Order: sequence, then C-alpha cells, then structure tokens
Amino acid sequence: MELKQLQFFVVSADMGSFKRAADVLYTTQPHVSKIIKMLETELKVELFNRNAVGVELTEEGKKIYTQAGAIMQKMDLIRQVGGERPRQKLYISSVPNSRLVEIFSLFCQLKKDDDLQYQFLEATVEEIMGHMHHHTSEIGFVFISRRQQAGFAHQLEHKKLEFVSMKKTKPCLLVGRNSPLYGLGSVDPSVLQTVKLVQTREDFYSISVHPGHLKEDISVRHSGQTVVHTNSDSVVTSLLEHTDMGTVSCDLLAGRFERHNLRAISLTDMKDSIHFGYIKRKRDELSPAAAQFVDYLGKVLK
Repeated sequence: MELKQLQFFVVSADMGSFKRAADVLYTTQPHVSKIIKMLETELKVELFNRNAVGVELTEEGKKIYTQAGAIMQKMDLIRQVGGERPRQKLYISSVPNSRLVEIFSLFCQLKKDDDLQYQFLEATVEEIMGHMHHHTSEIGFVFISRRQQAGFAHQLEHKKLEFVSMKKTKPCLLVGRNSPLYGLGSVDPSVLQTVKLVQTREDFYSISVHPGHLKEDISVRHSGQTVVHTNSDSVVTSLLEHTDMGTVSCDLLAGRFERHNLRAISLTDMKDSIHFGYIKRKRDELSPAAAQFVDYLGKVLK
C-alpha cells in the first residue's frame, strides 16, 4: 500500500466523484479509478459504490476513510518535524461584501509575518456552495434569510456541507445624500417600489430577492425598479454615493458606509431576520488559518 493510494482514496471520498478528484489531483479520471481499484484489490474490499452521478463510500469504505484521514494528518506532522512544513493556505469565497473585504485586508496585515497563501473569490451563494463542494475554497461567507433556511439546509445536506451562523441581522435600505430618503431613520417597505435600485448579481438566495416578509408580500425583484445589476460591491457603493439610487442590504454593514456619506434606513415591521455566517464541509475541521480568521471576524463584528 502506498501513501498515494490513500491520498487518491481520501480525495475521491471528499469529492464524491473520480472526475472531480482527478481535477483536484491534477490527473485523469481513468488514473484515479485505476489507483482506487488497485487499493480495493489489495485490501480485498469494495471502497465505493459507483453510480451515474459519482461515488459513495461503502460501510467498509467509511471505516477505512477514518483511518486513512488520520494517516494523512500524521504525514503532515512528520513533514513539519522534517522541516518540510507545507505552506498554510486560506481559501475563501464570499458574496460581494465590502465590509468583509475590509476585515480580510486587516487580517492579512495582522498575519503579514506568517507564511500564508490567500485566495479570495466573490460569488453568488449557489456558486459558493459549488466552490465548497469541489474544494475550490475551504470556507464560504453568505447571508441567509430565516425563511430560506429550510431549502438552504437541504442543498447543504446534498453537498455534505454545513452552515455556521455568526451574527443575526435585518434587511435595510442603503441610500446616499442624493436620495430624498437620506434623512430618514426608517421607512415602510412599500417605499421600495418607488426607489431606483442597484443590486449585486442575484441568485435564489439573494437578499434583494427575499428581503424578508415585506408588507403585502412586496418583492424587490418584481417591483420593476432595479435599474443596475452588477457583481461589484464597489460599483454599488459608487452609484449610491453619486446618484439617488438605493440598494437592499443588511444593517450589518451600516457603520461601514458612513465615510461614503451613505445611510442605512431601517425597513419597518420586518418579521424576518438574516443570518450572516460561513459554509464549511461537514467532514473537515477548519484549518488553523481559517479558524483564526473566523475568530478575528467574530471579534470585529461584535
């Protein structure tokens, strides 16, 4: 038995597919399948149930997966002792969010003396779930409405992911000085029908698609008022600062926008709440770098 066989086995189990495992391992699907078959022959057990969409661990495979994972972790420890410690990586995906980017930048400065390699991708919630499932990122930050959580949980379970809530917040309307609503502290949700909106690129889980239980079931998406769609948070900020447009966001970002002369206006009679948190793979513990970033983020958001 070779360590390479165990590595291919663990990655295939995590990915749920020989094809996706091959992408991660920078090899071909037939080669992964061949290595796994050799391991099964040597161990005299069937490790995976093959099906049309991928592979799943058998009961024997689950037992061996636990042991194989432990062996791979011990090999990392041995490399550290031998001076071959692999460089730590912090791979993040997030919905577009200037506040989170700012906190990430501060964290990078704080860890400037550490040997860390970073990746930060902005995407929709659905894309982030794909990044997590395919190991493109280790952790993904999202906003999820309480009303969406049942469907969201089903999607996570299917992809062997879980959501960890970090802070509960509420939807709000963000506007700049050019908006006639700028001086108000709160507005009725029906006002959204009269405001020209700029919104980030949407998927089913977008805050602007489901901004809570608005009066008379008002939906921003169908109000006909959205005039700009973008995948850039900086574009949203600039348009709010220089035009009379608004955007549906959440009060987690309220303080962040003061220096841009923007104001977060509460939407009254909101029955819903929005949870900010992160997605992770169920089987995996957070790496030290990811755990440190989550801890730092939690302290900043208090």
